[in-house]
Amino acid sequence: MSTTNASREVISWSAQEWIREYIRTKRQAEIVYQDPSGQMMIVHEVLHDILSRAGHDFLVLGTGKVLGVERVLLIDGKELTKQ
Repeated sequence: MSTTNASREVISWSAQEWIREYIRTKRQAEIVYQDPSGQMMIVHEVLHDILSRAGHDFLVLGTGKVLGVERVLLIDGKELTKQ
């Protein structure tokens, strides 16, 4: 059984709009996320794509790293999802 809140697994349409702007312009962003061990991570990377699979959204970073949106806390100081 997963302890993940289902509402945090999907990006809202308004957040998708500003994320797609980052993708279009290839602008580097500060991304704050929690890794699988619970460690807070801060990276500065270009957002490459948004993927949706089986009702779950993922961000693909320029390096190829894929993050489930429930792990992403902030992008350039903006909350990606709200609980």
